[in-house]
Amino acid sequence: MPTAARPAPTDDATAVLTALRRIVRFLRLADRDAEATAEVSAAQLFVLHSLRDQPAASVGELAQRTLTDPSSVSTVVARLVARGLVRRTPSPVDRRRAELRLTAAGERMVARAPRAPQAQMIAAIRALPSAQRAELVRALDRLAAAIGADKVAPRMLFEDEPAAPARRRR
Repeated sequence: MPTAARPAPTDDATAVLTALRRIVRFLRLADRDAEATAEVSAAQLFVLHSLRDQPAASVGELAQRTLTDPSSVSTVVARLVARGLVRRTPSPVDRRRAELRLTAAGERMVARAPRAPQAQMIAAIRALPSAQRAELVRALDRLAAAIGADKVAPRMLFEDEPAAPARRRR
């Protein structure tokens, strides 16, 4: 993706909004790239890459590896199963659990797909010194609370929002 010169910020709010716009735009472009290249969303691509690295013993395990909640991962996995890219089989150890692994079609898709942007973000965050990571968490938590975003349930990046119920016309 092309890089642009950074404008001289006039104040801290401008600098923060500029950084957030860059991140959001990077994520949108990465999602569009995933859709165009692999014909899956970036959320689905992230799950596929994670399963290529190692099959999952359960949705809960996959949620831990993708740093998100099980309900979000379950929705993404259901779409991948429906497309024949992931196979869900009952665990031989605990029949209540479903083991997840890529199908041959899933393997082929991951082989030609770009790197998931979530993996890039996770690697970049983990590369920060621990004090900077802690301050980033505190600052983002404070910002989220200040704008009321702390009351919004976090979902997996690039996971579609559930459809709103249809409104009845009178």
